[in-house]
Amino acid sequence: MQKLLELKDIVKSFGTHRAVDNISLSMHPGEKTVIIGPSGSGKSTLLRAINFLETIDSGSIFFEGHDVGYRQFKGKQVLDKPKIICKLRTQIGMVFQHFNLFPHMTVVENAMEGQVTVLKTTKATAHDVAMSMLEKVGMSEFADRYPSSLSGGQKQRVGIARALSMKPKLMLFDEPTSALDPELVGEVFATIKQLADEGMTMIIVTHNMGFAREVADQVVFMEDGSFLAKGTPNDFFGTQCQDPRIQSFIDRIF
Repeated sequence: MQKLLELKDIVKSFGTHRAVDNISLSMHPGEKTVIIGPSGSGKSTLLRAINFLETIDSGSIFFEGHDVGYRQFKGKQVLDKPKIICKLRTQIGMVFQHFNLFPHMTVVENAMEGQVTVLKTTKATAHDVAMSMLEKVGMSEFADRYPSSLSGGQKQRVGIARALSMKPKLMLFDEPTSALDPELVGEVFATIKQLADEGMTMIIVTHNMGFAREVADQVVFMEDGSFLAKGTPNDFFGTQCQDPRIQSFIDRIF
């Protein structure tokens, strides 16, 4: 089976700080990868690089077997043409920590916007798709409300519906519950688990170990820009988490 995503030797630095240090990762369609690790370990930077929101210094990103996102210009690796990057982003959905909804748009308008502006979908079709995705995440009854009237969990579910409306092949979740009150976390994870059960390929950055055990095909521990350990949930939470650095991290979050 062809890999959906393959990262080879990804490097990203900010000044003298190497945020992502020679990272390689591969995923087949339908696989779920959960990345855990301490704050500042490079997890969010890695996700943003996969979605071309951060430019990488070196390395390659392969999507559906094709080397994508970059071209050589005057001996340097630079982002490809905006039109090509925009098309790639439609296939790689991203859900952020802080929702990033447009406050002046209703819930359904938020879910329609990318379809209309990027995919050039008609408003009628975009509305139908948006309502379908809002229904999927349990938010269709809030379609005409504005984000300011929603709870954090509801906003995040709208963010998920907005990403799904673009019909991506890969979903990236960057600590999707970190900005939520504890009682709202469950509804968002239930939505993500539903997508996982339906076969969506996804990478999830989270501190929720129970969710990682339940959903992941592979769990990765990231520290100082590198993958310290990687394996199935059974392997990771069995033998690998006995590593003192991993055990210390897990002890801190429980």
